[in-house]
Amino acid sequence: MISDQQSETGDRVFIALGSNLGDRATSLQRAREKLFALSAVDFVRASAIYQTAPVGKIDQPVFLNQVVEIRTTRSPEDLLSQLLGIERELGRERQERWGPRTIDLDLLAFGNRRARTPQLVLPHPELQRRRFVLEPWAEIAPAFEVCGLNATVDELLQRCDDHSRAQKLKA
Repeated sequence: MISDQQSETGDRVFIALGSNLGDRATSLQRAREKLFALSAVDFVRASAIYQTAPVGKIDQPVFLNQVVEIRTTRSPEDLLSQLLGIERELGRERQERWGPRTIDLDLLAFGNRRARTPQLVLPHPELQRRRFVLEPWAEIAPAFEVCGLNATVDELLQRCDDHSRAQKLKA
């Protein structure tokens, strides 16, 4: 039996996009275009873009963030590899943890799959503590149940201890 998190067209996958260097909106747009051009990836929906304060290292420019939903028959590891390739193509340089970046693409959830490897943790280990992820995600999939957390995205947002401001920008 196929669940609502999986279909004949693949798993429901949610990806967070973020940028705080250069032309942030263009970086998000180019990342979406490259992601949606991948084989075995079908666009489902995208949240609005939100402006948010940085987390972790706070002395850096503000971010633009967004969450997209896709369907894919790719494996989580293969999709992660493709996301890292898109980051490199768009000029991402990994110099410091939580540092400024032209683009950041994070796998949040991959259907109801769980993983814990040196390269990949599913669902994303910090998502329940990040309003900048939960707010746009709740906009497009509030009832999605995040495996391992026994809660929907909307429930995670309601319980989130991060009270930083996520300002929804006009489309």
